[in-house]
Amino acid sequence: MTRTTGYLCVIVSSIVLLAANSAAQTADLILRNGKVVTVDANFSVAQSVAVRGNQIAAVGTDSDVMKLAGPNTQVLDLKGRTVIPGLIDTHRHIHGEAQSDYGGDWTPEMQKVYKVDWRGVRTKDDVLNQVKGLMDKYQFKPGEWIHLINQMSLVGLEGGSGQSGSASFAKIIMDDLNRWELDKVTPNNPVAMNLGIPEFMGGLVNSKAVDILWARHGDVIKKYGRFWIDNTGRPDGHLEPPASRLLLSVVPAPDPADLAPLYKKNIEELNASGITTVSTRLPQESAAAYKLLDSRGELTLRMGYGMEWVFGNLPNLDNSLQALAGNIGSGGDKVWITSIAPTAIDGAATRACTNQKRQVAFGVIDRWWPVGQCQTDGEFNGAAGKGAPIQGNYFREWTINSGRYGVRFANTHVAGDRSVGNLLNFVEEIKRQYGPEAAKNWAVDHCVLVNPKDFQRASRLGVFFSCAPKYLEDVAPAAAVSYGELVANTFVVPVKSLLNAGARVVFETDRNIFVWYDLELFLTRKDKRGNVWGPQEKLDKPTALRTATRWAADYILKGDKLGSLEPGKLADLVVLDRDYLTIPDEDVSEVRPQVTIVDGKIIYLHPQFAQEYNLRPSGAVVGTYEELKARRKPGGFAGGGG
Repeated sequence: MTRTTGYLCVIVSSIVLLAANSAAQTADLILRNGKVVTVDANFSVAQSVAVRGNQIAAVGTDSDVMKLAGPNTQVLDLKGRTVIPGLIDTHRHIHGEAQSDYGGDWTPEMQKVYKVDWRGVRTKDDVLNQVKGLMDKYQFKPGEWIHLINQMSLVGLEGGSGQSGSASFAKIIMDDLNRWELDKVTPNNPVAMNLGIPEFMGGLVNSKAVDILWARHGDVIKKYGRFWIDNTGRPDGHLEPPASRLLLSVVPAPDPADLAPLYKKNIEELNASGITTVSTRLPQESAAAYKLLDSRGELTLRMGYGMEWVFGNLPNLDNSLQALAGNIGSGGDKVWITSIAPTAIDGAATRACTNQKRQVAFGVIDRWWPVGQCQTDGEFNGAAGKGAPIQGNYFREWTINSGRYGVRFANTHVAGDRSVGNLLNFVEEIKRQYGPEAAKNWAVDHCVLVNPKDFQRASRLGVFFSCAPKYLEDVAPAAAVSYGELVANTFVVPVKSLLNAGARVVFETDRNIFVWYDLELFLTRKDKRGNVWGPQEKLDKPTALRTATRWAADYILKGDKLGSLEPGKLADLVVLDRDYLTIPDEDVSEVRPQVTIVDGKIIYLHPQFAQEYNLRPSGAVVGTYEELKARRKPGGFAGGGG
């Protein structure tokens, strides 16, 4: 399908009503004298929009829409301000950012994690002494699972910011520590700790944990791996997916009632930026926390989520996936399931699975994963020289069976061009075996590296690409050094070329940031140093807005209800302080929402707008985005990431 890059500015000349039997009903709210960017099929622009209950009742001219005004209708004169549909972020780890930003007052007992500080670490004994100190301090009951978090990151590059990028840390956690070393200070409890990469991509456990996991899942672990072995063939305690995913079902999780207040504050920040819907994959306790907010009437954001806790915990993929298929799309219009998928099929940064030959090896963990964590490759059994032999590829079998039974693949980290190609190979195989409707609405998230050779194939297969502009700031410069300028300018977030090929492209942030900053990146493709990456991939403003509204609604399986301002759709809309369509591209990051409406209710007001209109709706948050952000109390365990 051809995507137009221009837009049609149409003043809707006559009111469009719902069904005839509701024509006489008045509106609850009318926004008039504005520039209502409907993002309908024609990208029409109207003057007014009316809301009745939680739905759009009409859009059109001021005179026509005002015919729905009654004695109790709230009418706001926008004085020319722009109105857009609520923004949809198709991949953002909001549960992790909420816990990180607002968890500063949490005790370890509430977080269910115990932190190991690596700032002074020089040897493995420095780590073990800290672990022993935690065990002595908290006096855990024998047999109780202990979840340890190493406060350092190996995702960055050597010489990167903060603690990221320490080669000495990598050697300690990958080579020097193992289950027998952990046993010395944790003799009575099963223990799991992370490896400086996202937990679902790797972990280290002690012997108590190995015994439990092998007793429960030994046949599956031996068949699918991935676990590291010593020179005698014994499991050394390091786990990679799918084995590491088993830990999600055994380590303690926070109470949803404790999570909910943190999530609420984070949601208020997002509402102030104009975000009304987020899609992401969630751990089970986080899904429960958002549902708890919804049950209290406190959820002012729509949440379409992937069930991340299932992958790796199903030994019989055939029968189990068939039973899970009915979950896709289930739930309400506030919280619903969008996918049941692997969470990630490769690693981030230098662990992205790629076919590109590195001219410079600069990742601190490159020697363990020289071409990335290629989970969908049949020959990949874990880190180089570490992994035990395996008999099957769980990722491939999961994906093929998902296509067979209608289990949607989405909300999943896919970073490298080799991983993108492997997944498209799977989709082709699924369609050959199970028909053209199999793998419908499947999605690949991030667009970190996409080979131009796959653009047309992605279009033909109908796969969504959820693309994060952030990678223009970190991956593109690194790719230029490692893979060359051509790859940096044609493989990294190639949104315009994908659209020109007919592929479906939607917007994601994949980071904790003000959403308008990343929307601007889609337009300028300029990193913080002023370098422009892939200038041919710049989007115009209407197209960028479509990726975060109308098209994104299809990704989250709500295209019939969200994404545009049309009669009958749910009333999620945002009033802006300036005209998004006419301001310079470089000023888009300066946009500040004045009003955010979700489900027909005003849930956020900018203080200036509230004062100008003397508005104080019950339950609405009044404050600038910056003021809401200033409430943060950092210090919680973030989770998330890829």
